[in-house]
Amino acid sequence: MKPNHALAYLRQICCSGLSREIAIAEFLRAVPLLIPSNSNTFSVSDLQLRPNYHLAGFDVGDMAGIIHSITEDFNTPARTKRAANWFSQHKAVRDPKIIEASFYLTDFYNLIFRQFDMHHVLWVRIPLNAENSGVLGLYRPANQKPFDSHDQTQLTRLMPYVFHAYHAANEVDFEPSPDGTSGMIIMNPQGDMLYQSPEAKLLLREARFPRLLTDQRAEDRLQAKLAELCRNLCSISRGQEAPPPSFTHAGSNGQFQFRAYWLEGCQRQPGGLIGILIEHREPLVLKVLRGMRDLPLSPAQRDVTLLLARGLTPEQICSCLHIKPSTLKDHIGKIYQKLDIHQREELLPKLLASNT
Repeated sequence: MKPNHALAYLRQICCSGLSREIAIAEFLRAVPLLIPSNSNTFSVSDLQLRPNYHLAGFDVGDMAGIIHSITEDFNTPARTKRAANWFSQHKAVRDPKIIEASFYLTDFYNLIFRQFDMHHVLWVRIPLNAENSGVLGLYRPANQKPFDSHDQTQLTRLMPYVFHAYHAANEVDFEPSPDGTSGMIIMNPQGDMLYQSPEAKLLLREARFPRLLTDQRAEDRLQAKLAELCRNLCSISRGQEAPPPSFTHAGSNGQFQFRAYWLEGCQRQPGGLIGILIEHREPLVLKVLRGMRDLPLSPAQRDVTLLLARGLTPEQICSCLHIKPSTLKDHIGKIYQKLDIHQREELLPKLLASNT
């Protein structure tokens, strides 16, 4: 991807109106388009750099349950003081040995960083408010070159946009994309989980761990909610009043909808089995923005494309973008020509297809 397209995409994500966690998580996944990196993170700490919130832009897998304790053990008062002192005089850390001389011998590095090829680091501090500051972390494997001053300059240019994304509301209703993924869980009427399809296992992990360090009881709460669906389904089957056996959860990975059903022939049996279908959808805005990443559209044309894909009328688009109808007509003609389409109905399918 061209650097100017990557930069435009990162800026659009942070200013898209998506929730804080969805926007920052997508930023972490997309920043390698501009600065080669992997397994990127965003942490929020108090002014003494004691972390209280951590968002990963990658799947931490089975490590999710133990990262919290390993991180707490590493962040001793002495280390956090050294980090705070360094950041009071510098914008970034490119050598972790500044914080801990034996960094590459610690459990923090060997149990977490090595698992995800996080050897070279670029940590940049972002003041957020009077109580908290953020640290954006980019990483590279040991067989790649360390981050340099050019990488740091590139990342520093993006800090105002990350700041903007952080201060967005974290509970934002969004229109889900029409396409998505699904998985199946099998439970008994008592709410015990008996089987998960591979797809369901991944989706459950994404729903449970949108963040780390805080909200460590997310797994227990989700399990309790699934057990409640089973009880509701059983109550309805007995003719009792109960809420519908479904619920929707939205987090940094999108929208997750859970629906409970009796498996065929199991409703009247004492040991009956219940299937819970998980359906995951990302925000439509996010899918559209991804679809535009590599397209040769100008910034103004990208704005128009997004609003067209969201279904706004020409009058609404002109009002949102403060442009004349003649200007909008000109933009639309050039967008259709560049995308090789002839009518509006072709636009959204074209953009969604480019996500696959």
